[in-house]
This record gives sequence, structure tokens and C-alpha cells, in this order.
Amino acid sequence: LNNAVAVTRRIITDLRPTILDDLGLLAALEWQAAQFRKRTGIECQVVCINNEDWDGALDKIQSINLFRVFQEAMTNVTRHSGASQVWVELLHENDEISLSINDNGCGLPEGQTIAPASYGIRGMRERAEQLGGRIKFGNRPGGGLSVTVRLPLPDDNKKGGEA
Repeated sequence: LNNAVAVTRRIITDLRPTILDDLGLLAALEWQAAQFRKRTGIECQVVCINNEDWDGALDKIQSINLFRVFQEAMTNVTRHSGASQVWVELLHENDEISLSINDNGCGLPEGQTIAPASYGIRGMRERAEQLGGRIKFGNRPGGGLSVTVRLPLPDDNKKGGEA
């Protein structure tokens, strides 16, 4: 019974960590990256660019959806990539937030595309599109895969808008 309670708590925390609400998306990504490193042994570095311009600009729906895209991308790294390193970049640029997850794994074989029917990929696409964003998958120069999701900032948080 104690084990079942512990597993249930871990699953709930993994799906929506309280750090996401308490400290924001960047802290949640850093926490999840550390958990990923412990679980898989794969190095994972998270960097944030232009943080001062958007800190707190994302609403809860955007934050949880970006977090869930990150989790799914990391699951795919574990299952398919054979990577030893992952680089994650959270970037505020103009009126958008972008999250890029890049690995040094095998990437996509020549001529192969991401299966649009894959549940994980479909979920990632739906999350981005629901929020007026877009997601892109592609091979990195030199090897590995890149997943980039871009979301527009809410109108009241765009550069030059009133907060």
C-alpha cells in the first residue's frame, strides 16, 4: 500500500509538478531535466535566453503545455535517439516564446519523416496548435534531432503591451 501511494504521488508530480505553479516554467524544466539525468544517465542542459523580458508572461495553460511537450520529447530521446546529451533552450523573441529540445542521437534516417499518427507526436502538435503555435521536427547538422515549439505570447504580455 505504501509503495502504491508513493508511485501514485510520483506519477502526479511528474504530470504536473507543483514547481511549475510555484516557480514557473524554467524552474520546472530544470527540475525535470535533473530527474531525467538521474533516471537515464543522459546529460541534459537547460538554458533560458531573454528571461528578463518575459518572466511570468506565460499563462498556466501555455506553461503546462510547453512542459508536457518537453516531457514527451524527453521520452522520445530515451526511447529512440541513443543520445548522450540533450540541450534545451527556452527563448523569448519578439512576441513569441520558443522551446527547443536538441539531442546528439541518431536523428531521423535519410528520407524518413516523423509519423504523424504517433500518439506522442500527435499530442505535441495538438498542444502547440491549440495555443496558436507551431512545432517543427528535424535533423540537426552533425546528427541528432531537434524539436522546436513556438507559441505567441498572450496579447497583454507582448513587447510594448501593457502588463
